[in-house]
Amino acid sequence: MKFFRLKTLFLVLAHVILIILLLLLFFNSVTERLYPKRAGNSEAYLDNEDEYQDPVNLTEDLLSYEETMNEQPGNMFWDSFPEETTNGSVIGVQELKNQTQREANRTSLEVRSTTFGQTTWKSLKAKDFTAEPQWESEEHYIQVSSSYHTTCPISIRIKAYNVPWLKQRFLYDITIFMDSHHFSDEEWKRLGHFIPPFGWMELKYSVVKEAILALPDVTNQQLLLKEKSGKTPHCVTCAVVGNGGILNASRMGQEIDAHDYVFRVNGAVIQGYEDDVGRRTSFYGFTAYTLLASLYMLNRRGFAKMPRDEETKYILFTEGQRDYEWLKALQQNKELAKGTLEMYRLRPRDDFGDNFDFKKLLVVHPDFARYLKNRYLRSNTLNGKGWRYYRPTTGALVLLTALHLCDTVSAYGFMTEDFKNYADHYYDKTKTNLVFYVNHDFLLEKDLWALLHEKNIIKLYMRAKGL
Repeated sequence: MKFFRLKTLFLVLAHVILIILLLLLFFNSVTERLYPKRAGNSEAYLDNEDEYQDPVNLTEDLLSYEETMNEQPGNMFWDSFPEETTNGSVIGVQELKNQTQREANRTSLEVRSTTFGQTTWKSLKAKDFTAEPQWESEEHYIQVSSSYHTTCPISIRIKAYNVPWLKQRFLYDITIFMDSHHFSDEEWKRLGHFIPPFGWMELKYSVVKEAILALPDVTNQQLLLKEKSGKTPHCVTCAVVGNGGILNASRMGQEIDAHDYVFRVNGAVIQGYEDDVGRRTSFYGFTAYTLLASLYMLNRRGFAKMPRDEETKYILFTEGQRDYEWLKALQQNKELAKGTLEMYRLRPRDDFGDNFDFKKLLVVHPDFARYLKNRYLRSNTLNGKGWRYYRPTTGALVLLTALHLCDTVSAYGFMTEDFKNYADHYYDKTKTNLVFYVNHDFLLEKDLWALLHEKNIIKLYMRAKGL
């Protein structure tokens, strides 16, 4: 009987010890997941442990659907920015210059993460959030005062002070393009709160660091005002050419080319459509994927190579890890890393030439992309599980970039209310319905273009009824 009792006690103790060990293992794994071990501030510490999966691959490459055309409320994109009443005064060129000079002290790269009092850095994962997370640093943007000011009395920059809707949104000194000064470990942590193209969440530290540190200096963010300085008074006029079917047989080519600068985007087919879309390309906007996919799919339709005119500069929007891998390979004149975009093009430099001047390549700062999303194109998609896939279209990003570089902007080939009357693209041989990708909000963008046109901020090309 005594032996039986000892045996029973031993079994109970063994079970208790086993349960304690299992509990210790469980809590240790949870702790490791929430607070992973780090190796100081080394690149191994800052690089993400898991292999990055570019979320755009899951959407733009594979997922598209035909929209049922049940349009969302037309005013949803400005509900969160109530208009302020003004005293009715109108600001002019000199007043604008004085006011921007007074605001010069806003420039700073030392923007600390203030994420709900977070004091220790942990790499964040998009999958851990069921909707877009809101951080205290959401509206913290790097701003730097420009030494160049508009001399145009009808400039968008003047209207931004006089039109209440735009005044609530427009930042005069927002940093648009990155250079080597824009990378630091502090910036890596701050931008790690936001997914690409709005930040650096889940990207690889070593690749991002190497690519950005190799960027040439951007001495002045207001590139076009700088180029036209000394020509007083002068309005910097820009045409932004989308690829919408509304341009087919439009005969807008000569008008487009008459602008000081012409912006194009993605599959910018010109050959055979010069009368409708013009010939010049001053700026070409793209992501690594949209460039390579356009060259592949439109090779036999007039887009066998990217625009390479003497005046052409390039605007890269970095929507994921593959863009930084592509940028790094372009800078180093090497082949793309396996598993990125090598199925389209093995060597990115093949599209630019061996003697490419890297001062012609402008890489958009994540702060600027996030600013455009937050203040102009904040989709309801961000409020649900699909938040991590949403981004404005490349065409929208290019148009809004021009809005911050030019005095006047005319938009051609962008979505209008009668979009169902036209093919998806102006170069389509037969009428095809507009394809709505799940990672974009086309109807939101359509409403924004209409509003900007209505408020005389941009000129939106629309076809007369019956044409």
